[in-house]
Amino acid sequence: MNPNDPIFKSVFGKDWDNLPSVMQKHYAVRPNSDDQVTVKGKLDIKISRFVSLMARFTGMLLAHSGDAIPVTVIFRSDDKSDKNRSRQSKSFYFDRIFHFPDKGDITFRSRMEHVKDNILIEFMRFGIGWKLSYQWDGEKVILQHEGYVWQLFGWMIPIPLSLIMGKGYAEEVPLSKDRFSMWTHANHGLFGSTFGYAGEFKVTEVSCNGQY
Repeated sequence: MNPNDPIFKSVFGKDWDNLPSVMQKHYAVRPNSDDQVTVKGKLDIKISRFVSLMARFTGMLLAHSGDAIPVTVIFRSDDKSDKNRSRQSKSFYFDRIFHFPDKGDITFRSRMEHVKDNILIEFMRFGIGWKLSYQWDGEKVILQHEGYVWQLFGWMIPIPLSLIMGKGYAEEVPLSKDRFSMWTHANHGLFGSTFGYAGEFKVTEVSCNGQY
């Protein structure tokens, strides 16, 4: 990985140059840097009762539903104080702030680790992660379910969380030079949708050494 290239350039590979400018801005953060991208928008959020209960107990997921909830998301990497490490970090952080009108601001953080090629793992609390693949199909970015894992003492252990949560899926669709829509859900064969987000975002700030 070229340290001057965005983390996701190696994820999308040859398709990186084909991404619309809004998606390149969205994924502009470089490894081991103080780069930061901020997007703001509104989401319709649907959380099943079971997932809400689990989220309240573990803090792994968002516990509340709502329509047109204002959301701020900050994308960043490990800070540049880690640049002297022997191993180049491939972590991409999400800091999500949900501005619920009746509950106040609720923050949910996760970390994406690039495994290989277009495969990443999004880690939540307790080392539980969603393994997924990224691809650009010419019109949208698709995040495809590849299973769940538990990171324990450096090992990635597959876990059958799909039996409870269902399989995740997400899409991001460019709308203009600075706007994109997204939707994501986890769908269970018996219980239907266990959670889902859908809405639009605008890229409001890109602090990445003036690259974009």
